[in-house]
Amino acid sequence: MCSAQAVPKISKDEQQVRAAVKQWADAVAARDTAALDKLFAADLFITAYDGSTRGKKEELEVLRASPGLKTLSVENEDLRVKIYGTSAVVTAIVKMRFESGGKETAVAFRYTAVFVKKDGRWQITTLQTTRYTPPPIKLGTNQ
Repeated sequence: MCSAQAVPKISKDEQQVRAAVKQWADAVAARDTAALDKLFAADLFITAYDGSTRGKKEELEVLRASPGLKTLSVENEDLRVKIYGTSAVVTAIVKMRFESGGKETAVAFRYTAVFVKKDGRWQITTLQTTRYTPPPIKLGTNQ
């Protein structure tokens, strides 16, 4: 007997967290600090790829619009969400492209973010990033 493989149902909370991740990427791309202010919890704590740390105020300052810097794109890949009651752990690879002084730059980070559901909405409370370099493409193989 042949049976179709069941597709796991995504919970309402996971759908909301995925939507919050999309809003986050869109707000970073647009340098929309008002939207980011709503997405970031008051006690936001970030550990950057270089080991430095910052809070909400500093992160909003980093993401503020700058005349010499244009964000071209912010895209998440390999997005995974795990819900634990009113908390969620999100892992992904974010790829960003910027233009500064007429020169385009691309960076990628793998991150882990902790979201907490507060007052009916999901907010980022903790973020850890590390630089990401894609594995080399193996030529001449089917991999």
